[in-house]
Formats: sequence, C-alpha cells, structure tokens
Amino acid sequence: MATTTTYSAEHIKRLEGLEAIRRLPGMYIGNNGVYGLHHLLMEPIDNAVDEILNGHGDTIQVMLYGDGSAGVRDNARGIPVEYKPDVKMSALTEVLTVLHAGGKFREDGQQDAYLSGSGGLHGIGVKATNAFSEWLVVEVRRNGVIYRQRFENGGKPVGGVQIVQPDPQQVIGEINAETSLVIDRKSGLLTELKVGQKTVKVKADSRLGTGTSLHFRPYRPWFDPDLDWPRPDKNVPWDFNRLANRLEQVAHLHPGVRIELHDERGPKKEHKNRVFFSQKGLLDYMAALNEGLDTLHKPIQFKGSSDDGSISLEVVMQYAGEETALYSFVNSIPTPQGGTAVRGFQAGLTKAVNQFGADKKLLKDGNIRGEDLLLGLTAIINVTMTKTPQFSSQTKETLTTTEAQGVATSVTYENLLAFLNKNIPVGKIIINQALAAQRGREAAKAARQLVIRKSALEVSELPGKLADVTRGTPVEQTMLFLVEGDSAGGSAKQGRDRRYHAIMPLRGKILNTERIPVTKVLSNTEVKSIVAAIGGGMGADFKAEDMRYGGVAILTDADVDGSHIRTLLHTLFWRHLKPLVQAGKLFVAVAPLYQLRKGKETRYAYSEDERDSIMKKWGREGVTIQRYKGLGEMNPTQLRETVFALNKAEGANPVLNEHLLQVVVEDAHQAGQIMSVLMSSDVGPRKHWLLQKWAGEEADWNGNGDEAAKNGEEDE
Repeated sequence: MATTTTYSAEHIKRLEGLEAIRRLPGMYIGNNGVYGLHHLLMEPIDNAVDEILNGHGDTIQVMLYGDGSAGVRDNARGIPVEYKPDVKMSALTEVLTVLHAGGKFREDGQQDAYLSGSGGLHGIGVKATNAFSEWLVVEVRRNGVIYRQRFENGGKPVGGVQIVQPDPQQVIGEINAETSLVIDRKSGLLTELKVGQKTVKVKADSRLGTGTSLHFRPYRPWFDPDLDWPRPDKNVPWDFNRLANRLEQVAHLHPGVRIELHDERGPKKEHKNRVFFSQKGLLDYMAALNEGLDTLHKPIQFKGSSDDGSISLEVVMQYAGEETALYSFVNSIPTPQGGTAVRGFQAGLTKAVNQFGADKKLLKDGNIRGEDLLLGLTAIINVTMTKTPQFSSQTKETLTTTEAQGVATSVTYENLLAFLNKNIPVGKIIINQALAAQRGREAAKAARQLVIRKSALEVSELPGKLADVTRGTPVEQTMLFLVEGDSAGGSAKQGRDRRYHAIMPLRGKILNTERIPVTKVLSNTEVKSIVAAIGGGMGADFKAEDMRYGGVAILTDADVDGSHIRTLLHTLFWRHLKPLVQAGKLFVAVAPLYQLRKGKETRYAYSEDERDSIMKKWGREGVTIQRYKGLGEMNPTQLRETVFALNKAEGANPVLNEHLLQVVVEDAHQAGQIMSVLMSSDVGPRKHWLLQKWAGEEADWNGNGDEAAKNGEEDE
C-alpha cells in the first residue's frame, strides 16, 4: 500500500535530561494524573525511609502548603554535596538532574552507602519530582551548615549549590571546581572555605543536625487536563487521606519511626496535623486493617529468610470478615499488584493448610483450593532484600524477582505448619472457613449459571423496562444508565441519544445485598434484571469483556433517598460484580441542581457555589433560577444538554462527558470495611461512623492507642 509518510535519520530523536521523564510519565511515575502527582511526593518520602532502613534518622515530616507546594524533611545523613570533577557539578545537582545517578548502586552492581534493603534501583527517584515541578528547592543540613539549590521549569538549576551559614542565615559561597571544603575530622563541622587563594572562615552550628529538605510545586501543564486542578497557582489536588494511608503503612513497617503530616491549606481552623507512630509494627497494622470486623482468631505472625540472608520475609495474617486483602511490600515500597513474593505466600499457605488437614484427618474430599483459603483473609507480606529487587516498572507495583517466590513459599509453609500443629483450634477454624468458602463458591456458581444462561431479552421484566441502544454502535461507546424512578426514566428515554445510551428505570430501592447469600440476591427481580441487562455474569464468573455495554452509570436524585439508592447499587456492584468496578466501568451520573436563565443565555449549576459564581458574573437582575428537586422535574431537552451531552472532543469517547464521575477504589480492603459499616444490620458502628463524619473529627493515629496523646501530640 502506498504512503506519503517518509522515515529517515532526521526522525530519530533523543530525549535529553529530565525531558524523558516528562514525556514518558507512565514509565516513571505511573501516569500524569492523581496517582502520578502523589508519586512525586512519595519519591522523597521513600528516600527518607531508605535512610531509616539503614539506621540513619527516625523522623519524617511531610508538609502541604497553602500555595499548593509540598515538602518532605528528614533527619538522616543528608544528600552528599561535594563537587565531582567527572561530571563537573555537585553530587547534589547530579542526584536531582542526571538520569540513573544515585547512591544505591555502584558500577559493579554492589550496594555501598545502602547496606540494607533499599527501594531505589533505577537512579530516578527525586529526579522525577524535579522533572514535573514548576520549581524545587533542596536544602541539605551537613557539617553544621545548609547547602541549598533551586531548580525551575522542570529541573533546570538556577545557579549552583549555595553554602549558607545558619546563624544568621548568610550565603558565604558556592560549590564548584574552585571551592574546597575544610571539614574538622573530629566534629564533622565545616570550618572554612577555600576559593582559589582566598579563605573564608565559617561559623558552623553543631545544633543544626543533619538531613534533607525538599520543597516543590508541581507544574499544572504537565499533568492530565482532566485532573481536578482549577487554580494553577494554588489548588494542587493533594489528597490528604491518600497520603495519610501511605504514611500509616510506613510507620507500621518501621516501628519507632515518627512520621508527621501537616496540611496548611485553607484557613487556619481547617489545618490538619497527623502523627503516625507504631510500637508493634505489623501487628498494629493488622489491628487497624481489621478494626470493626469479626476476627476468627488472633493474628498469626512469622518470619524467615533465605539461606544467604539476602531475602527476608515477615508475614502477619488473620481471617476476618468477607474480604480478601493482601498487602505486600518490598523494602518498604508497596507492591499493590503483588508479584512473586505474594504468589509464593499463597502457595505456602495452601500447602501448609492441606498438610495440616491431612495430618489431623480433617479433610474428607481432597485438598482445599487456594482460592477458598483466600476468602476472608487479611495478610501483610513484607519482603526485605539486600540484593537489588526487580520490579515490573519504575513505579514498582509488581515484584518480579524469581528467587523471592521460592523463599516466600518455604518460609510460609514451614512456619505456618509449625504454628498450626501447636495451635490446633486455630487450624480447625481456618479449614472450616475454607470449606465454607468452597460450599459458597459452588452454590453461587450454580445460582449464577441459572441467570447467566438467560440473555437480557429472555428475562420477562426487561422488555418493558430496558430501552436498549441501537445496533451497530461499538460496545465501548455505550453506557447503561440505571435511573431512579419511572418518571425520570421516561424523560431519560426521550432525552438520550439512542446510539449510545441505554436506560433502565428502577422501581424504588433495590435489595441491600450486604451479607446476603447469592441465591437470595438472584431471587430478587430488580437485581436479576440489572445483572441480566449488563451481561458478563456475576461474582467470580463475571467477565468485563462480555458486558453488553462499555459502562454502567447510576443516575439518582440529589437527595437522601437518591443517595441511599446509589449506595445500595454500589453495594451490589462491589459485592457481586466487583470486576466491573475494578475495570473502571462504573460511573455516577451527576445531574444539575439549578438552571439559570438571563435573556437568551442558559447555564446549569451543579452546586450552590457554582450557582453563586454565575450569579456574581451575571448580576441578579433579570435572572430566572429553577431548582431541580428531582430528576423527574427535568424535561428531556434539559437532560440531553447535561447528563446525556455527547463528548465531541477529537478522539474522545462520545458517551463519556464531564458529568460522569468514574468510581475508583484505591484501597479494596478499606472500601470493604466502610461498606460493612454502612450497609450491615449492626447500627452501632454505622452511627459512630456517621457522627464522626458529621463532627469532622480527625484524631491522631498511632499504633499504640494513646502514645501520641501521652506525648502531648494532638491535632490543632
């Protein structure tokens, strides 16, 4: 086939310096959305953790400032600052600007400055933070002075590394080829600078201590345009809870380490301060994860390592609730996608329980399957490697080191079998739990197959309710809207675009499917209709690729009843169609609260603030405001202009507009806990949770209950 496109040497490009990181965000920070933004802050935090792992420092401070910038400060050794003739720059500048330069590996592949397990392996780290920053300032406290350097516009140095005398703060020199540092061997303090023939006396301060501070502000244009970042100057969308969860993990992984999180955004009364501190480590973490759940036994904890000591494994496990939650870490770095160590743990768990069951004659019908042993299990798998670990990418979501699997299998099998033989009642509990899971799995499969065998049009309730899309539209460009009420459903059917939007009106509130057997769930007419309309199956048999639509959107009134219906649907999807949620195919459709008219101009407002903003721009005279109390009050034209508006941007999916919010679950275990609290029949925990949310209470977390309070560390 002929083509007009040429391909020659001039088309071969080389990305220079930190530009490569910005051009390839998926490789270096995961993406240029919310995940990638927070990855920038985790890089200096992980560096501080690596220092702590190697016995340097015990405190990390994380700051969120009012101007949208963020900072990380530690009391470790501080990044080296000496001038390096081979690269003609300070070591500090090299660490922040030169790809694949760092202190966690040497040319022969052996670690030097980092003797214990470290998460760093590519020499990228804080260079990614620098690459995506409008500006970044690094300060190193060493030798009784401060070494400071500023970078702007994605990592370009603004001058060299300044040497700052601390009291009073005064720049007394700069690190370059002409400067020599004279350091007292006994005290480690900088006594004088030699610049050529000139000598400068230095007033170093031993009270300054050591450590590194990194302060930066991400640059808006380098992130996803859809990221909620309306004010480029200030409103960087840092997620306080996301950071708090991660720092809580770090504290549990390193007992005795103090981690502070300070949020200074907004008015002073809205500032937040959290302190994370754990004494019992992973046991404290397990208690936090399973708080409020009915645990079946006390946590099981064991440790072990490879013969040469290069790979160590610590595991804490406990059966509680109905969720499966495996939390894995490698050298303190979370590996949410698991990998070889998690597979090894699962294999060792299955082997140990089956061996115990056979020895005690507790299994009559063969071995227990691994998937049945996972139901209701919460496990923390913490791997420490002195050899450089191998991950699937720079973001380190999956461990790929093959040796880790064998070590995890043997350590888990030997230690768990020994524990079960000494604690036979616990072993029986685990086996009974697995057998119950097996029976439930088999019964659920039989019940699901009854429904799955029927297509949407074979279910008697569907023909009169479901307004399907027209044939010929690609599946990924279609959306099934579950609409509250027949009245709103009628308007939605008239306001939709038949090519892309399918409508299913819901009659009232569906069944609360929390802790309900699947057989009862599928006997409910409304639920059965939803499952059949979506296609793809249910439970463990669900396959996102078999769905009849590209996604499912929940459209309810913006009132208490609408919120309840939405929560009931979330429960159904999370408990029985979880792969749909995990595939990013569940959405919430947001309808406007107000329609404002002035002359021939019409605007919609989705909140009181947006309404007030429009009123401020227009002025109040001649403005007509319509408040929608429910979807039934919106006519088809109004729905067509808002909820069902097509995305006409080039290359965009036409069905996905700004009024569809994707449901994203970042922590499956935490989501399961909240679901249990909100939707179970136990009123007490739900009342407590709602009162806490209503009061806006934010208590300091610590792994020892009241340790922070004892030390006078309370929220301001």
